[in-house]
Amino acid sequence: MQEEKIIRDCIIQDRNAQRKLYEQYSGQMYSICLRYCNRADMAADALQEGFINIFRFINTYTGIGNFDAWMRKIIIRAALNQLRKQKAYSTIQENEININENYYIQNIDFDTFSYERMIKHLNNLPDGYRLVFSMYVLDDMNHREISESLKISENTSRSQLFKARKMMQELILSDNLLVKEIKNRI
Repeated sequence: MQEEKIIRDCIIQDRNAQRKLYEQYSGQMYSICLRYCNRADMAADALQEGFINIFRFINTYTGIGNFDAWMRKIIIRAALNQLRKQKAYSTIQENEININENYYIQNIDFDTFSYERMIKHLNNLPDGYRLVFSMYVLDDMNHREISESLKISENTSRSQLFKARKMMQELILSDNLLVKEIKNRI
């Protein structure tokens, strides 16, 4: 109920409500920005741009669905815009793979590792892999949404996700601390 009142007050541009909304969600949204932008200064700019857009378009939120999911989409767009502005965003090349090839990838439960260590490994992925992996795995976007956001084909999104998962698994398996965590849980 409190969130609904804050949203209504933000629609009428009540500064106190905007401050409350920012204080409530800025940490979570900054974490998303940092995952996409990979640099604190760019993430801070993306967060600012994102909240400006949230306040600008909050009257379009219909109340249907999760409010923080609605905000997350705006924040992700702002982070992608920051990447484009900084020219750190490299175009993902169309690189199809044959899914029927006999690739063996060991199943790893990504939920068993600390968030900080996962982000460390995520930041080691090439930009295209990192973006698609974040969008699909961490932000629950489907390949159609990813392809529209990044202006790539759905097949490229699938290919990049496949490669990102494989690379993440290799990074995890090469991380002695994480391998030790796995052994301790068994």
